[in-house]
Amino acid sequence: LLPDTQLEEIYKIIHNFRLSSKKRQNILENTLKFAGSWNDLTDEDFKDLSDEISLLRQQAFKLRRNNKTISTD
Repeated sequence: LLPDTQLEEIYKIIHNFRLSSKKRQNILENTLKFAGSWNDLTDEDFKDLSDEISLLRQQAFKLRRNNKTISTD
């Protein structure tokens, strides 16, 4: 029921959707390659890693907050 003048536009939309779906699938597959990577860590090493990640996140957010405060003054 679409006019012939809109068929090319519809084709482009479908084509782009298929490309983006394939790209998402590739990203998912690459991410899943890391699944189980930390299985051989001891509980203590995993806790140390988690604590370090938490500390680094806190520092990063603190720097971001400070930069926002400085830039708006």
